[in-house]
Amino acid sequence: MLILSRRAFLGGSLAAAAWGPQPEISAFDLSLLDDGLTPLESFFVREHFPMPKVSAHGWMLPIGGAVAAPFEISYDDLVRSPRTTLPVTVECAENPVGGGLVSHAEWTGVTLGSLLERAQPAAEARAVRFVGADGYSRSILLDKALHGDTLIAHVMNGERLPEKHGFPMRVVVPGWYGMDAVKWLQRIEVLNADDSAMTRDYVRLTRSMLLGMRPAGRVSAMNVKAVFSRPVDGAILSGRKFIVRGAAWAGENRVRSVEVSADGGTSWSAAHLPAEAQPYAWVHWDYDWKAPGPGMHELVVRAHDEAGRSQPAERAGDRGDDYEQDSWQRVRVMVS
Repeated sequence: MLILSRRAFLGGSLAAAAWGPQPEISAFDLSLLDDGLTPLESFFVREHFPMPKVSAHGWMLPIGGAVAAPFEISYDDLVRSPRTTLPVTVECAENPVGGGLVSHAEWTGVTLGSLLERAQPAAEARAVRFVGADGYSRSILLDKALHGDTLIAHVMNGERLPEKHGFPMRVVVPGWYGMDAVKWLQRIEVLNADDSAMTRDYVRLTRSMLLGMRPAGRVSAMNVKAVFSRPVDGAILSGRKFIVRGAAWAGENRVRSVEVSADGGTSWSAAHLPAEAQPYAWVHWDYDWKAPGPGMHELVVRAHDEAGRSQPAERAGDRGDDYEQDSWQRVRVMVS
């Protein structure tokens, strides 16, 4: 199978086949954020290549590479295996500030570690590559692959995994950006070296006047981030008292606090978190805002996590990529 990077696909000769099916990108409308779980029909979609047609009938998952005991396992055997269920927020690494390429679901499946232990990775093994039926592949470090919360999932929000979200099986890497959660999983390969350095996709790039763009590490764990759900930017509000709402997440960490500014970021007040924050999952927040008077107002939100990370006011000026856009979100509203 030919495995291509997303940029190679879009920029190369295969992009000429534009008459055929195209990758789907659809965002979750954050103004609809009411429940903890995102409905399946509203969950964001970010495909690298067009969705393949995959059947569970006869489907087998090979696990091989740098292992002592390679094997294959069927769809039915995976479904019958001991299950783990985790609530996990998934965000696209290219999600803009305030963007809807983020959603939250309960994922059920088999721990990847249990499969790898059966395969017995070699002592020199360092990474695990996932290959999807669409031709997309991605590798993660072996330590993360062996973590007890990394899943091969076949259930989403209590229902069989939908086709557009990776049926029959997909990877779920809690706390890491969604590009590692390979869909339509076709095979797993244990590697003696991390192959993520072979591509410029999902690598931090910094600008240098002397050296140009320079790699500055792989994109993996999600940053701490808070967003507004209501009011939306440009909203016209009537009255003086409003409940401002949104969500915040911190990848592998818990959200510690969310703050809202009603004066463009000069002063801050604590938002209310109605539920205890958990790792991997977003937590809703709300804030009672009393507008001082009519006119245009700028609201700003930021979050902090238990590891001491905080959202920056602005993105680092030397970043030369579109990943990890996590600066404060600002919305401007008109109060009548």
